[in-house]
Amino acid sequence: MYYSWSLAYRRSSRARPTSGTPQGLLAAGTAVTTAGIASAGTTAARHQPSCGGGNFFHVTKSHVNYFLGTPNNTFSGADAILKPRQNGSTAWTDCFNGSNDSVVLENRGLALTSRSTSSGQNVTLEPPGNGGNGFASQQWIGNAAGPMITFQNVKTGLFLRVRNSGPIMGQTVTTGATFTVWLMF
Repeated sequence: MYYSWSLAYRRSSRARPTSGTPQGLLAAGTAVTTAGIASAGTTAARHQPSCGGGNFFHVTKSHVNYFLGTPNNTFSGADAILKPRQNGSTAWTDCFNGSNDSVVLENRGLALTSRSTSSGQNVTLEPPGNGGNGFASQQWIGNAAGPMITFQNVKTGLFLRVRNSGPIMGQTVTTGATFTVWLMF
């Protein structure tokens, strides 16, 4: 089984995407092996995902970086927000789920969660379910090329994105039918 991105990927080639579509981003991605992770069936849900940490995701506007983050004193049910710098509240642990090639993005024990199938709803932070593999609302398909990545929620099919009025520091992060290209550190 192969992923289009991973922690190893972000340290490898810095190729630019071949197009602005998520499919183009995936086509330009580098594949890495996922040996040792369960591959399919009900057995996969019982295995802990393979996790790695220290990833930062941001967007840039007018030479200002806006990092995907959590409130400083976060709690279950809090909204994901845009923050001005890299720190513990913007460092994400990526837990790969081999059963559906998704990733659960965690910060301080809480996972990015999107339950609503309507665009424009806030992305919240909830404890990861399903034995650490995350519920479908916590699983994201990442399509990457070089340092650029998009995230699409497994349950809703919507993309992790910045609001149309943003980016603005402290603004909540949302989902929508169109994607935001995040840059990885």
